[in-house]
Amino acid sequence: MKILLSAYACEPNKGSEPGVGWSWAIELAKHHEVWVLTRDNNEPTITDYLKKNPEYKNDNLHFIYVGLSRKLTFWEKGRRGMRLFYMMWQRKALKVAKEWHSKIHFDLVQHVTFVSYTQPSYMYKLGIPLIWGTVSGGENIPSEIKIEMTTKERLIEAVRKLSQTTALVTPSIRKAMKSAKAILVATEETKAMIPEKYQSKTRVVPAIGLEKMPDVQRIERNDSKVKIVMAGRLIYWKAFDIGLKAFLQVADKHPNAELHILGEGNQKPALQKLAEEHLNKQVFFDPPVQHDKIFEYYSQFDLFVNTTLRDSGCMTMMEAMSIGLPCIAIAAGGPKILLGENSEGCINAISYDYCISALAEKLGTLINNPSILKELSIQQSQHIEDSCLMSRKVHSMSDIYT
Repeated sequence: MKILLSAYACEPNKGSEPGVGWSWAIELAKHHEVWVLTRDNNEPTITDYLKKNPEYKNDNLHFIYVGLSRKLTFWEKGRRGMRLFYMMWQRKALKVAKEWHSKIHFDLVQHVTFVSYTQPSYMYKLGIPLIWGTVSGGENIPSEIKIEMTTKERLIEAVRKLSQTTALVTPSIRKAMKSAKAILVATEETKAMIPEKYQSKTRVVPAIGLEKMPDVQRIERNDSKVKIVMAGRLIYWKAFDIGLKAFLQVADKHPNAELHILGEGNQKPALQKLAEEHLNKQVFFDPPVQHDKIFEYYSQFDLFVNTTLRDSGCMTMMEAMSIGLPCIAIAAGGPKILLGENSEGCINAISYDYCISALAEKLGTLINNPSILKELSIQQSQHIEDSCLMSRKVHSMSDIYT
């Protein structure tokens, strides 16, 4: 098939949105002829990567770079003005897509980034079958979990919930939902946001995925330590304080246990203060690790803890599970999907205090029972191989494309 892939964000060796666009492009091109519609500032990175990694070159893979005049968008920098810039880019991308469609005659178009149902996609105007997604954006901090937030953070959450509601009455988004032959969503929470009349063509498909299972073995240590790791941005809705408080409840009883926190963010000073008595004794804040070294970093640990409350994907957790590093997580959003049927790794989102106490209890049990950790390791890595490899994900999409 000739597929047009709308991937505003698309870059190799990146996580989050750029990684999603890149992984879909690379894997689809193994089975179909693919034209990737992406932002022009991705061109240097993509060109350089393909030059240095010729194994990724594929005659089926084509890139169409679309940019906007700096005279009109001089104000756009980083995340400032990103939404408005993206809407303007979508309009320009549609015009370019129509020009290419007149020459190539695409069989279908799939929108993959931005990965949010609250952001417009105008690709439905091409008049060819549209696959919309995978999209997310319906995830919220569970109302049962009351975390401390600043006034600014509460405003962010309020605006987020407002955008979820207004998206459903935004003409371009409503038309995209109506026109789409299939709607792919990353989580059950986002699926619940899709209007009932479109539920029959909606299915849950994680946006993120792995190109292959990493060829990295976890280090077999000869010491008696139990090393636990948490990784990600140290921001309020990642709720690292839940994991840290849970660990501190069991730290004194288990002097052989260590908690390592990898990440940067505005919550770091507060977390360091919270861990003050155990800092650099049982609690460590590790220096940044380059993404291509992350599997080697994870290989030294015995357990991964994830407390994020509204993540649609959670690549850090997927990467950890893929090398057999067992994970426990709060069962919300993407992490809940990643855990699958494995209830042993789930902490139910009942309340803030419950999450801390339940996690502390589970940590105590796992620290004392390496055999349970080993069993979790086997089950979870197999689940990732079965459900999160991009090759299997694309293969499962074949019936939709047909």
